[in-house]
Amino acid sequence: MKRRGLLLSIITLLLISPRVWAAGNDSTSHIRSYDSGSLIQSDGSLWLWGYNQSVPTRVEGKPNVIKTFSNIINEGDLVFTLQDHSAWYVPRNNISESVKFVPLEGLQNLAAVSSLNDHVLALTNEGSIFLADQLDNRNISSPFHTLSGIDEVAHIDSYYEERPDYEERWIFLRKDGSVWKNTTALQGFEPVSSLKDITAIAKNIALKKDGTVWTWAKEFDKNAAPSETLSVSQIQALSGIKTIKANRYSNLAIDQQGRLWFWGATVTGALDNTTYHNTNTPVLLTGVKDVKDAFFVERSILALTTAGNVYVASLDGEKLSSNASFTLLSKNIQSIKAGPRHVIMQKANGALWGWGVNKHAQLGIGDYEFLYSTPVPVQKPILVRLNSTPVPLSNGVITRNGQAFIPLRSVFDKLGAEVTYDYNSKIAKMNQSKAGDHPVSLEINFKTSQTKVNSKSVELTNPPFMVNGIGYLPLRLISETLGAKVDWIQKEDTIVITTK
Repeated sequence: MKRRGLLLSIITLLLISPRVWAAGNDSTSHIRSYDSGSLIQSDGSLWLWGYNQSVPTRVEGKPNVIKTFSNIINEGDLVFTLQDHSAWYVPRNNISESVKFVPLEGLQNLAAVSSLNDHVLALTNEGSIFLADQLDNRNISSPFHTLSGIDEVAHIDSYYEERPDYEERWIFLRKDGSVWKNTTALQGFEPVSSLKDITAIAKNIALKKDGTVWTWAKEFDKNAAPSETLSVSQIQALSGIKTIKANRYSNLAIDQQGRLWFWGATVTGALDNTTYHNTNTPVLLTGVKDVKDAFFVERSILALTTAGNVYVASLDGEKLSSNASFTLLSKNIQSIKAGPRHVIMQKANGALWGWGVNKHAQLGIGDYEFLYSTPVPVQKPILVRLNSTPVPLSNGVITRNGQAFIPLRSVFDKLGAEVTYDYNSKIAKMNQSKAGDHPVSLEINFKTSQTKVNSKSVELTNPPFMVNGIGYLPLRLISETLGAKVDWIQKEDTIVITTK
């Protein structure tokens, strides 16, 4: 049978049996690791979501990704390392910008990245610290250079001093268990003499090997001169602690019995009327037990138990009582990665689920609804291959109502078709005419969902749609007479298109 053109061939993608595209994660997970806005597949490919990418979208040209580091400067920012030990930065602070990759010159064997004020610090696996500046648009300036005066570092963080405006300063946990802080403007470093045998640091608190928790002042008399010396004291109410967590306002601790402790600020009001109500004495939260991890997200505490249950409690109010209510959020969760306003959770079967604010598509579910108060499934990363070659997509495959949809322009552009779109009528047209092929045209009205192939209407079970200005077509119209073979390789989460 004579081939009728690549454009007509790709139209065959519009009809694949819905049973192939069950929305659940029905195949074995290929996710090697994940973060709050990215994942790495077992083949080393990197997939991003958030801002322009409403679902996990494969990154082309960056194979063999080893590790990711998220939320570096802005929410959604990403740094990743490749098998060759090089480091790359992905700024994600503007929904109107496409994804770009910035090489971080001078960095090798990256272990952690953190930003503060006008600087970005990078920690290597060897324990060395490298410094770069932030640009005016809050992106990383490269190259990095070695920061002398501090080495053998195991972890970096920042802490707060309020005089009365807050100021963040760096703090370093060295591999020998000592804690160091920077002096003015990163010109030097000095040890915090009373902190020894420390196993973890988090903002203004530190955990000792013996399970005690230590802290230093956050608020100071506005008339007092800044001191380069930290005055550290033990929090007497806490003992047998194994994990500490902190943000700018509040703290959490998990003890050896799996009990959860809270101290710090609860919140009332919003925007300019926001008020923080501080409690310095730790409160034992009896509403949740057997806690193995905990997080601050927006105005909530999330607790993950050893049984794999996730509970949530609100920080709204003037006080968090010991018997504060924890509501069951999800089950069968093995790990959680948190952003400032959302979380991504991985279930025991490898599937990812999101919860929280989704203003910039942080949950990777294919829309920009502001908030999800119940967990929703992150879209499965699905690869599209055309004649064995991966098709670069501007946005990943979206599954709705048990059926898969692909971004229209990404595929047709690669096939050399002429693609036009009228923003007023919301009509997209694709045309292709090559020597030896029959002319093929496709017209989609995204207002009425009317679809025409060669001027003839085609009935679609699920209509095409737009997400963030990107048109999506259902993968449902397959016919051998249209000149292409389409296969769903379930064990690889891959659509394979073979043109004739």
